[in-house]
Amino acid sequence: MNKTNINYPHPVLCSANEDYIQSSFDIMLVGDPCIEESNTVINVTYSLSCEGLRNLITSGDAQVAIFLNSSVAEYRQMRAFDNDKTELRIEINRNDINRTLQVKGYIIAAKPIQSFSLAEHNKDFFGTVPFSLRKGDIMGIATHSFNIPLESYDPLADRPSIFSIRKQTQCPKEEVSSDFSGQKITIWLNEETHNKYRTLYVAPETRGVLSAFFAAPVLVDALYFIKNMSEDERIEYESKKWYQVINHRLQELKIDINTEVSMTKIANLILPRIFSSSVEALTKLFGETLLKGDEKDGEN
Repeated sequence: MNKTNINYPHPVLCSANEDYIQSSFDIMLVGDPCIEESNTVINVTYSLSCEGLRNLITSGDAQVAIFLNSSVAEYRQMRAFDNDKTELRIEINRNDINRTLQVKGYIIAAKPIQSFSLAEHNKDFFGTVPFSLRKGDIMGIATHSFNIPLESYDPLADRPSIFSIRKQTQCPKEEVSSDFSGQKITIWLNEETHNKYRTLYVAPETRGVLSAFFAAPVLVDALYFIKNMSEDERIEYESKKWYQVINHRLQELKIDINTEVSMTKIANLILPRIFSSSVEALTKLFGETLLKGDEKDGEN
């Protein structure tokens, strides 16, 4: 989609201008967004009062599209309606978005249009001369847009959101290593350790402990990595989701990483009580064993 902040040379259906006569275009949310397993689900519909644009959509020359933008996570995507439908179900992996999701509606050219002239165009502004459109050119902007709050989803509370634990087989003696080059921080485990990890992960009560066990030390690594970045590295990593999320949390906590000595202390603030909560979880897991041990000590 060819986005621009300047005026368009061709007519654009929009409530902020008079390019079209007696025409309108808008999008609406159907119900409230909901969470289904690991996805955020949003249902959107649109209304269009313009026969000329409707015919172009039906023929496949134009399409109605939803532009999705999530700040901090730098998530930007476009989803298009089927040409014969006015409702769209959008599913987005919760790991890909953060804080607020902005939803905007557009009508765009689905292919080059050589003679773009509709009966609804304001002839006082544009006369009768047809326009040429490129694929992706904006033809309509919805009257309303939506900012959907996602405060209930914290990408660091759900620790796997910026961490990906994967198996590596190239260095079997190397039990664990980390890689910061992707959108997520990859924690590499050798085959033996990874298999044991997967076995333990089957039990829901162990998952928090396992996530903390791997996430905490790797987060400390990541914080040292950020602290010691060169300016070129900082520019390179600004587009990485894990960097954006951690950097945003540092700003929220008003932490200047360059003046801090202990990255472990910062990790415990970024992942609240990560160390003490792990101890609590382990205490619950091994509660019976500990109780039996106390009983034996009492007998002696």
